[in-house]
Amino acid sequence: MGILADILTIVLALLSVFLILIVLLQKGSANGGMGAAMGGGMAEAALGADTSNVLTKLTRNVAIVFFVMVFGLGLARIYLHSAEQSADREALPEFANPEVDTAALLETLSESESTADQAADALGEQVESAVEGVETPKSE
Repeated sequence: MGILADILTIVLALLSVFLILIVLLQKGSANGGMGAAMGGGMAEAALGADTSNVLTKLTRNVAIVFFVMVFGLGLARIYLHSAEQSADREALPEFANPEVDTAALLETLSESESTADQAADALGEQVESAVEGVETPKSE
């Protein structure tokens, strides 16, 4: 669907250039316009004596095709965008696998064990000193 939308986008760009050229070939309301400036009766010579009717019908038809293609491509792009987002939501997240330095990890663990042992010994000493300072009530 994405390739088709890209091809239709290119066709739409070419169609818009063609529409611009058709509009420029038409006569203005004062018998002037770009068609007259670009060679006078070139459009009449190419399309015959009834050029204004032919160009008017051609402009109308090309404009209708242009707007239908714009609407269709807009819907196609919305569909492609929503399909891409739903595929992203359903995918599992990917995490990088970091390299772990096992020697540094073991060293950190051994340091934390010695720190924990030191903290436990210090706490035990504080508890013993607190117990020694408290007098036990004598029972009678």
